[in-house]
Amino acid sequence: MKNNKLEKNFERARINLYNILAILIVIIPEYFAEIIYTIEVSQHKNIIPNEGDAWETNIELRLSKMNIFELRLMAKRLCIYGYSNENRESLIRRIRRKTRRRIKWKSLNN
Repeated sequence: MKNNKLEKNFERARINLYNILAILIVIIPEYFAEIIYTIEVSQHKNIIPNEGDAWETNIELRLSKMNIFELRLMAKRLCIYGYSNENRESLIRRIRRKTRRRIKWKSLNN
């Protein structure tokens, strides 16, 4: 009888020890990681400017907002050939290159 009671107490102590270890190893680090992540996100929230003058003047911001259909329409207006089989990143790169050349060409002619 005493041995059975001792085994139950030992089993309960072992379960409590596992619970404490689970809290120390899993739950507390997850809680700290979540706090650090929310602090980091709150600090970097205002990096991208609101839509306004910056979005109109900065070509890279405008391109980052466009979807692939809008990018292809812009490539068509800029007379970029072979735009239909390119992915988004390469199309953005080609559009930036083309607009830089146009800006340089216009500034040289003025």
